[in-house]
Amino acid sequence: HAMPAQKRFKTDYPGVFYIEGISIATGKTEKIYYIRYRKNGRQVDEKAGRQFKDDMTPARASQLRALKINGKVLTNEELREAQKSKKHAEESRYTIKKLWEEYLTTKSDLKGLKTYKSLFGLHLADEFGHKEPREILPLDIARISKRLSKTKSPQLVQHVLELLRRLCNFGAMHKLSEPLSFKITMPIVDNIKTEDLTPGQIKKLIEVIEADIHQAAGPIMKMALYTGMRRGELFRLKWQDLDFERGFIWIRSPKSGRDQKIPMSDSVRDLLKNL
Repeated sequence: HAMPAQKRFKTDYPGVFYIEGISIATGKTEKIYYIRYRKNGRQVDEKAGRQFKDDMTPARASQLRALKINGKVLTNEELREAQKSKKHAEESRYTIKKLWEEYLTTKSDLKGLKTYKSLFGLHLADEFGHKEPREILPLDIARISKRLSKTKSPQLVQHVLELLRRLCNFGAMHKLSEPLSFKITMPIVDNIKTEDLTPGQIKKLIEVIEADIHQAAGPIMKMALYTGMRRGELFRLKWQDLDFERGFIWIRSPKSGRDQKIPMSDSVRDLLKNL
């Protein structure tokens, strides 16, 4: 059933009246002020505010009414529409954070996903999460590069910027957002490392490996030493990847992305056959 209309009380100000309600905070009776006026040819009745909660008075309600009549303050209906439009605009904005969420739905099996999540959460979410790609400036990139370079390696800075670039490209490719207006310059990373062992060091290392009682650790260490294979490549190695007849090893899904084969030396052949 519809609730009965509450009694309206006039005030000394035209178009301002009130009803009596109960204050949620104190439980006491308080006045709830309303204003009535005409806007765009139709009558508007709106709540102006509560006596205690909003510190509303008939005079303030009258001032608010005048502002709304003159269009200096939106009507409640216009305000709701404006908020709705703003919310819709916000929801339709593909910010870096929203592009990241979309990216995850399509790349759930991405290699190194845990690392990417960490990079985004630690270094991109706060600084770029609220921005669309078109809002990112070269100065933003310079600032994050400078900040990270103080405590992080050039390689980590490169990974962070690469993830940002990847998200921007993802948004542009799927027509979700405009592309970056400039090209991100990556920091130079020196990946060349020389770590040669002397003959004496190699001999000592092999002695230590052979003295270890762990059945798998020794052969794995020797394989790494003899072939230069990476840890992940060694862990993925299967018997069908070994060609003893032609003397080579297939490396599946290496870091470079394409399968490749390497020679099987006599030392490696003996090591594998002893397994």
